Amino acid sequence: MNCRALFGVSRYVLRALLLLMMMPSVQAATDSNGAGELRYMVNFGDVGEGERDQIRRVVLAMENALSDIDEVRARVEALSWVAAAEVQFNWPDELTISVHPERAIAYWNETAFINKEGVAFQSTFHAGIDLPHLYGPEDQVDEVMRRYLEIRRALPDFRIEMVEVRARGAVAFELRAGWQVLLGSNDISERLQRSVVVINRLERMGVDPTNTRIDARYNDGVAINGPIPTTEVLLTTHQNLIEGNKL
Repeated sequence: MNCRALFGVSRYVLRALLLLMMMPSVQAATDSNGAGELRYMVNFGDVGEGERDQIRRVVLAMENALSDIDEVRARVEALSWVAAAEVQFNWPDELTISVHPERAIAYWNETAFINKEGVAFQSTFHAGIDLPHLYGPEDQVDEVMRRYLEIRRALPDFRIEMVEVRARGAVAFELRAGWQVLLGSNDISERLQRSVVVINRLERMGVDPTNTRIDARYNDGVAINGPIPTTEVLLTTHQNLIEGNKL
């Protein structure tokens, strides 16, 4: 008796419960593949139709090997938007697949998403979510993530709109409020600290951040291109900034 018969898995009737654990509701669905009936329950939630179709295709493609739960799990987890999957066979004819989708923290180059580990993945159900936009060379995703997290720690009271790291390491970012900052490719952490002081000072002055650019690519100061009062100094020393003195 083969494994399929041993576990009572009928070629013609198989129920697969696809439980997408991150979603609050479950909906039943039935597919017919000509050889018999395949029934499964899908927690639709925010998961897109494209993702549901991918799971269906995985299950249908393994019609004759669904008793191999390790292989089912491996194929489901091979989908880039799946963080992890749990597969369990329930006697006599039920297969449970619990899918844990990736959690996106940012867009990546407008073509993918990034999770908290800095791994890029494809997804359709994340599209349209309000997330920061990260840009950089495909082989430098770790560096882009590192700079993004550094900027987020330095400006915890601001929402980040965009962070870009160019091929030669130059860093630029934009805050949701409108501030645009150029850090260049050298002494980035020091220049970021300098920019934070400037942003906080301009906020206190009531300067409109819309289209205001802060250029911190100088050794000892910053240049501000935007609607600031003409009586204010546009270039200041790094030491004054660190000590919190007036601009």
